[in-house]
Amino acid sequence: MKKKLIVSAPCKGVGQKLLLKMKLTFFILMVCLMQVSATVYSQATKFSFNFQNKQVLEILKEIEDKSDFRFFYQREQVDVTRKIDLRVTEMNVETILDELFKNQGVSYKVLQDNLIVITPTSEKSGKFEFSQQKKGVSGKVTDTSGMPLPGVSVVVKGTTQGVITDSDGKYLVNNLPENAVLQFSFVGMKIKEVPVGSQTAINVTLEDETIGIDEVVAVGYGTQKKVNLTGAITAVKVKELSAITTPNLSNTLAGRSPGVNITGNSGLIGATSDIRIRGGFGEPLFVIDGIVRDKTAFDALEANEIDQLSFLKDAATASIYGSQAGNGVVLVTTRSGEEHKPVFNYQASYSFMQTTQKLFSDRFTATDELTYQNRVAEYQKLARPNGTTEFDYFKDKNYNVNDYIWETPWNQKHSMSVSGGNDKVQYYALGSYIGEQGSYKNLENDKFNLRSNVTAKISDKIKMNLNIAANQQFQKRFYWPFSGDDEQTIGDLYRCTFNWPKTYPFFLNADGSPANSVTNYPVQTPMGSWQAWNVVDQVIGNRYIKTRKREVNAILSFDIDLGKYIPGLTTKVVGNYISNDYMRKKFLTYQHNYVWKAANPDVNRFIPAVPDPNNMNTFTFSQNQESLNYEVHTLWSEQLNWFLNYNRTFNKHDISATVVWEQASNGGENVFAQGEAPLTNYDQMFVYSTDAGRRYGTAWEATGGRLSWIGRFNYSYAKKYIGEFSFRYDGNSLFPKEKRWGFFPSFSGAWRLSEEDFMKSSAPWLNDFKIRASYGTTGSDLDLNKANNEKITPFSYMNVYQSGGSYIWGDNLNLGIQPGATPNPYLTWATSTTYNFGFDFGVLNNKLTGSFDAFYKSEKDILGSRLVTIPDTYGQQLAPENYAERSWRGFEINASWRNKALGGALDYTIYGNIGYSKDQWDVIDQSSLYSPGGNLEEFTKIGNPLKMLAGLKTVGMVRTQEQLNELNQKGFKQFGRAPYLGGLYFEDVRGDGYAPGPDGKIDDNDVQLLSKNGSPRINYGFGTNLKWKGISLNLHFQGVGMYDRMISNLGGYDEGMGGIRQYGGTVRPYYPIWTTDVWTPENTNAKYPRVIGKSWYESGTGNQSFWIRNGAYLRLKNLNVGYDLPAKWVSGLKISSAQIFFNGTNLFVISDMTEFQDPEQDTYDSYPLMKSFTFGIDIKF
Repeated sequence: MKKKLIVSAPCKGVGQKLLLKMKLTFFILMVCLMQVSATVYSQATKFSFNFQNKQVLEILKEIEDKSDFRFFYQREQVDVTRKIDLRVTEMNVETILDELFKNQGVSYKVLQDNLIVITPTSEKSGKFEFSQQKKGVSGKVTDTSGMPLPGVSVVVKGTTQGVITDSDGKYLVNNLPENAVLQFSFVGMKIKEVPVGSQTAINVTLEDETIGIDEVVAVGYGTQKKVNLTGAITAVKVKELSAITTPNLSNTLAGRSPGVNITGNSGLIGATSDIRIRGGFGEPLFVIDGIVRDKTAFDALEANEIDQLSFLKDAATASIYGSQAGNGVVLVTTRSGEEHKPVFNYQASYSFMQTTQKLFSDRFTATDELTYQNRVAEYQKLARPNGTTEFDYFKDKNYNVNDYIWETPWNQKHSMSVSGGNDKVQYYALGSYIGEQGSYKNLENDKFNLRSNVTAKISDKIKMNLNIAANQQFQKRFYWPFSGDDEQTIGDLYRCTFNWPKTYPFFLNADGSPANSVTNYPVQTPMGSWQAWNVVDQVIGNRYIKTRKREVNAILSFDIDLGKYIPGLTTKVVGNYISNDYMRKKFLTYQHNYVWKAANPDVNRFIPAVPDPNNMNTFTFSQNQESLNYEVHTLWSEQLNWFLNYNRTFNKHDISATVVWEQASNGGENVFAQGEAPLTNYDQMFVYSTDAGRRYGTAWEATGGRLSWIGRFNYSYAKKYIGEFSFRYDGNSLFPKEKRWGFFPSFSGAWRLSEEDFMKSSAPWLNDFKIRASYGTTGSDLDLNKANNEKITPFSYMNVYQSGGSYIWGDNLNLGIQPGATPNPYLTWATSTTYNFGFDFGVLNNKLTGSFDAFYKSEKDILGSRLVTIPDTYGQQLAPENYAERSWRGFEINASWRNKALGGALDYTIYGNIGYSKDQWDVIDQSSLYSPGGNLEEFTKIGNPLKMLAGLKTVGMVRTQEQLNELNQKGFKQFGRAPYLGGLYFEDVRGDGYAPGPDGKIDDNDVQLLSKNGSPRINYGFGTNLKWKGISLNLHFQGVGMYDRMISNLGGYDEGMGGIRQYGGTVRPYYPIWTTDVWTPENTNAKYPRVIGKSWYESGTGNQSFWIRNGAYLRLKNLNVGYDLPAKWVSGLKISSAQIFFNGTNLFVISDMTEFQDPEQDTYDSYPLMKSFTFGIDIKF
């Protein structure tokens, strides 16, 4: 293998091969023997050269190529560009070097691993020679055993100024700038940075860098070294997230952990991403600083305030959270202070966004709309409504909604933090702000975060920590009552921005001419017989929804060392209180528009008449009155934990134990008030009617609580054999007394084969290899029959009554009561059991590290409705029962290669991860039609995943008259209609009642199973991190695989909205696809069916195979480029380091889905995703 010359850039380390032949520890113990070995090798190795007019640099490279020698020097000190003639025969390296540097004032020394350090000769010492400068620092670099380290790179951070340590580990750096920070680096050891300040002597100890092995990761109710883990945990490098500017943390995590699927389905400001672990159907549990929280609290976190973020994926790690951890756990630990002088960190950035796909409203024009109308008329055998007059009129006209309401979305971020402390007090504080302006006008989002984390050593035995966090969000958006107030895909509104006719103006001037800006003459767009409204005013008009969310979270803890009484015993008390409030204000005013009228419809129906104030229309947004309403939630929660910890080592026995008592409660009040019929359009309640029928309100309260006992016991022998047992004993008021408590245990073990003597001798390249296995249980108190996996309704186990109908008795109106849902007195937990097998490895000095996990998970006693026939006289539905079962199986792989190149100047990491998961139902009630032998056996849920695609199987398109004649001769009908040219036709597989065999007609009986991959089975991520001379580059790719999707309209496949409808009738294309490659008599080989103005299966409507595409994708999720400004540029400003950076997200994607939409979008017509471009600066001082 060709070796690399270690050249003289001062910031470079010794090189990537140093320590490949023997470990550093062996060097420390045997340094003298190694010196002898190096001397023997140098004496025994002979060279023969004949160089004419060659640079010294080239001769040194030739020696490296023909031997194991490597040279280290600094070009500022050693002239290697000199050209000389050199002829040697069978000479050793010392003789050659003597000749090369004869009378040059240069000396050399042969060190370990045949490294030769070449330095200027000092007249006094014969070692390094340094000129006296006005400011300098010297010292010695050693390893953890005190042995000197030669060849360590000592660099002034942010510059190219630096030296290397000599054979005694000594160094001297002169002429230091103000606020200099020295960076010490050596291959195989951790980089260390030391601020110089007023110091003139700095001695440094470098620690071994066992990449990934000694990493400390957060686990339930504590932390552990990764080497001692027995369960499946993935830690995310949060430092890589800080440059991604987003108001929601979940948007930064895609592809960063195997087995964790992160899906962002909208680019709307404030939009969040779904998190699913190992194919789970519900959200995982979120735990922040030991406190159980929700996803809203997780998303509210600022990346800069996070110290560690881990995914707990198997029951061995998650079961300690018991009944709430059935879908895995996301564990977050926020940052705390450290012992060093105050370090301030300011980060600022500006971002702007673009849609990942071209906006639908920009994909077709007014002339495309005229063509569509003509094609529909042609199908209906009517005269074409548009001719030369209309097409000529729209040659220079095209009314696009986005010209009025769209703007480039952007945001700005500012973050300031400070950390530091001494041996008594450590502190960390942060304040941050993100301000966003959305793609539509009247879309705004502001987010503020504050955190203060202080740890104080009260005495030698008692330590106190106070961690206070607060966040606040302000959101403003347009009022649109036809979708949820928090809906982030806003598909119903987005459709209005592209499906509006492009042949009618949105505003007129007073003389009736079309206006290119907002005027006092808004037009109500006509759409055939249906009079619409003004889509521009619905966004920019005088109405809105404003939301404010605020939260304060305080955690107070005391750590007490009880080792005086029992060695290794400690205790900890933690109290947490959270207060949050939510206020939503909705202001609605009606819309008033001028009814469209053509100036002369007989000549050109698209030329408007003068607006008529006597011919106006009011659009009410389907609301009875103009209104103003407030919704206010004031909520609180509290949690108290008491820990008892024991940690001791007896010879080769390591024992640790934790027992926790936990009590939590929550509650709050919710109030709603509304006023109607205002005197004027003003957004304050005093202008609204005080009549009892026009001003009303309601209120309700919430309360809840839980009590738990938690334990974890860990034993390790010789750091080779590790066993762990954990449990959680949960009480939950949602269940009857005899079912109220659940016990959730887990067992796990690991064997570090790499620590066995037989492995050390036979595989010296293997630094770490650990086999682990686990078994554990978790519970669930969710009702899977409910939308969004909500919790079981309180008191479902007992008879309850609720308000019923009203009736008149005498002169009074009385309210009645009625029985509630049928109770289930046997209601209990759904229990998940997980088996996990895996191994972790580290090879080649831990340059290559990774892990593998295989898992099987089963969930039993799932709450579901039974398929039972009951008499009509029963009067109610049966209560759901705990009976259903389902399971998952899969595997996960991740690996990382970290090394240095270019003589140590380039530090790089290449990483990748992949996860596979498949689910299936094992027990579920279903009709006999789905049983073995039934006519619909292929659709059985048993043994199949939850998400499957079913629909008509498209045979093809009727392209020619010959095809049409053949089908008609057979009497072929589809939903009672004869086939037509340009229409789709389907496979006939069943008759009435799902009887097998074709019956000559297509109807709902002919539905087939089209794919079992209705959700992604594979998720993956990979990328690289590079750092070279102050320049850093991070590339992160993410994607999914084994995924089939059916292109669908709003509502999606699950709601029967597969396919693309021709909603526009005879007036408008509605969707841009109907203006592209559609069938016409002149285009019989078209890609899409004929436009007919009707939403039939034949024209593209409905769940059918014609619209199925491969949903897999590969996306460049994140690109980050940074440059560390040279220290001499910023030192005068008292800045220790400064970096400018660029960050891009969603920059490109490869997917079959892009034919229609972004692959992460919910549906064809939902709001698109965004790509972002961020420029920022990160300063420390």
